[in-house]
Amino acid sequence: MAQITIIGAGSVMFTRQICSALLSYPALAGSTITLMDIQSEVLKRSGQVVAKMIEQANLPVTVKMTTNQYDALQGADFVINAIQVGGLEPWRLDIDIPAKYGVIQEVGDTMGPGGIFRALRHIPPMLSILKDMEQACPNAIFINYANPLAPLTWAAKEFSQITTVGLCYGVRYTVAQLAGYLGQGPWVDHPSTPERWQKLMYHQVPEHIDYEFAGINHMTWITKMQSNGEDLMEAIRQIPNNPDVYLADGVRCEMLKFFDYWCTENHWHCSDYVPYFRKNEDMINRFLPLRWNLLALEEKVHAAGKAEIDAQLAGEQDFIIKPNMLNAPKLINAMISGERVRINGNVANQQADGLLIENLPQNCVVEVPIWVDKTGLHPQTMGRLPTQCASLIKTNTAVQELIVEAALNKDLNAARYALALDPVTATVCTLSEIDAMFEEMVKAQQVWLSGFKS
Repeated sequence: MAQITIIGAGSVMFTRQICSALLSYPALAGSTITLMDIQSEVLKRSGQVVAKMIEQANLPVTVKMTTNQYDALQGADFVINAIQVGGLEPWRLDIDIPAKYGVIQEVGDTMGPGGIFRALRHIPPMLSILKDMEQACPNAIFINYANPLAPLTWAAKEFSQITTVGLCYGVRYTVAQLAGYLGQGPWVDHPSTPERWQKLMYHQVPEHIDYEFAGINHMTWITKMQSNGEDLMEAIRQIPNNPDVYLADGVRCEMLKFFDYWCTENHWHCSDYVPYFRKNEDMINRFLPLRWNLLALEEKVHAAGKAEIDAQLAGEQDFIIKPNMLNAPKLINAMISGERVRINGNVANQQADGLLIENLPQNCVVEVPIWVDKTGLHPQTMGRLPTQCASLIKTNTAVQELIVEAALNKDLNAARYALALDPVTATVCTLSEIDAMFEEMVKAQQVWLSGFKS
């Protein structure tokens, strides 16, 4: 049995996805799931959903709810961070203000102006969770899902001795897609509609596929892929010649053709992290004929999810109770049951016995295979990345380092420098334009930036 605490559990869609997989594992019998959110109304709905899911799963699990963070953390074994400060309102500002300066973001949650300001909003409350954990549950594992995932996980390891891992399903999603592109598994669509998003969550990497990977969150490189022992790397390099794949994933096909390796995240995300595809609207539409706009999609997903959850709570539709793309339930089950599993996770590059990725900065957070068992987390040493891949990553870790410095010290100047170094922003704007954009964003988001100073 275990105590699992979800902070930000009022995000009912995420809470439902996590519990969908958690409740599929018999080893969780006797465990307690504690839901915490500062908004009691959304928390109540999440509590109703989880209670109904427990009933359907017929598993002896207890669900508790509280708006008190410290109480939620008392005695926890696993703490899942799913906060989204301000909801969708600041995200809209993250997108709209930079667009006035020519910085058009497809997602805006990891790099760019959107990623930087989301980090400034998210890191301070995350640090308060870690501070409470040091007293309430010092031996718990802190599992971060909040974006931008790498800077948050980096800030966590700088701030606290609490064991921290950042989790994302991007690697599994990428490999499942690659298998489909190569005819080694079912075709996996990008989550461009609520229906495709839901379907994606329950895709799995085919069992005959073996793979290795290394990098940073949202820019992890597939360094090995095999089917029943047969090497697929050369077949991957031929993918851009397939017109169906190029239409679905043109940005990553271009990246592969030039840099020789396939990377995460999907092509909309990927275009936000490098300077090659977003100089103007014509260029964006050339490489991304089907636009995403994740903010608008989130609104559609929430609307569709609300109707579905209403039907599930009314007993008109069953919940899905089975493993999915999310790695936290897999990690938790492994530590409770003793089963040894491998996940993709984000941890400090510097470990006690050396660097996980030799040619990435010592102080950054990297995404590598992590073996999990009853004794904990065991990151896999990955050696050196191809130099060109590591060099591209460093353009992102330079920004992340300044984001972490800004958030830990409440220093807006460090955030300003981060924005000036951001690959897409620097491609489009002059320094004076970057400065004006930054000041406008600070003014618009002041309510969420308490204590920050220039």
